[in-house]
Amino acid sequence: MSKPTLKVVVAEDETLFRDFLVRIISQRFGFEIIGEVATGEEAYRLCEQHRPDLVILDLRLPGITGQELAERLINEQPEAKILIISSVEDPKRIGSLLQMGVTGFLNKKEEFSVFEQAIEAVANGNIFVKASAQTTTDSPDVLDQKELLETLSDREKQIVVFVASGMTNKEIAQNLGLSIKTVESHRSNISKKLRIFDIAGVTLFAVRTGLVTL
Repeated sequence: MSKPTLKVVVAEDETLFRDFLVRIISQRFGFEIIGEVATGEEAYRLCEQHRPDLVILDLRLPGITGQELAERLINEQPEAKILIISSVEDPKRIGSLLQMGVTGFLNKKEEFSVFEQAIEAVANGNIFVKASAQTTTDSPDVLDQKELLETLSDREKQIVVFVASGMTNKEIAQNLGLSIKTVESHRSNISKKLRIFDIAGVTLFAVRTGLVTL
């Protein structure tokens, strides 16, 4: 029995860019486009009616913004995977989007191959972040995180990398030859040091400090 095709909604107010996304999704992946729209209101109505598996949103949609729509969908349709695209990057905004529960963020200026990577990753439920903001070394917020990185032991840095890669405590324990309780203790210490208490936040921290590249 073949695997069901993913249902996708694309919300992007630039017609040419929307066509570009639709072409990638339908031709490269064969997903079902159940709607391509230019406003947040239209996207919300489509999502209410069809409950898509994947929603691709421009951050700055007319009317209901991409961020506002993402927040609604996360609350009302938590099973939907959400990829935010934008030409405007703000590390704190990206972090808040991930902590809110979006599955990925992508700069609209990226190459074709990166869009393919992002769609594939998010469709599979993986967190994908690709933005030059990740590596902006003169950002005070990034510098603060670089300083926080130095508070972690080598073992804790290893565990951050594994968490950002999507590994469970059991998988981390097996990989490092530790007990699950020891891994849990390390993760608790990491959360206290970084003041980050969710996987999306840890993933963003790992990306922005250069521990991992997504």
